[in-house]
Amino acid sequence: MSFEILGQAFGIFAFLVAIYSFTHKNDFKLKVSLIVMFSFQTAHFFFLGSATGTIANALNFFRTIISIRSTHGYVGASFILLNIAWGASNVNGVIDVFPIFGACIGTYAIFYASGIKMRKLFICGAVFWLTNNIYLGSIGGILLEITVIIANGLTIFSLKKDAIKESEASS
Repeated sequence: MSFEILGQAFGIFAFLVAIYSFTHKNDFKLKVSLIVMFSFQTAHFFFLGSATGTIANALNFFRTIISIRSTHGYVGASFILLNIAWGASNVNGVIDVFPIFGACIGTYAIFYASGIKMRKLFICGAVFWLTNNIYLGSIGGILLEITVIIANGLTIFSLKKDAIKESEASS
């Protein structure tokens, strides 16, 4: 099996996990399923030959594990600086900054936001990753990021609807 096919297969697996991940209203369940998704995404970008995508997703994997146990701001800032530092040393073209921006926005979302704000930031980060995946020709990656955008949009709508119901029930 070629690396290209193997990479695309891991991208499809990541896409399937993403469908499950981003429909969670519970932030903890979202983060746990993201860990699985990032492991598939790391393999996906590795086999497609994208160093920045591989490293960004490996950092996302570890960042998400750590974010479950630690919400300290300095940990999030450390991961953002780490993304910028390795990114600056691995940029070979304009497209290489897209995974870096996507990873930094995702890191900010994981450590500094929750609920609707976190999901809005995930949508913003997904736009950067979508651009990267279109450039790479990543089938699973394109499907994944489109799913991230749609699923987070629907979850935001659902969370807002729940908040309205709670507000009406307490009145």
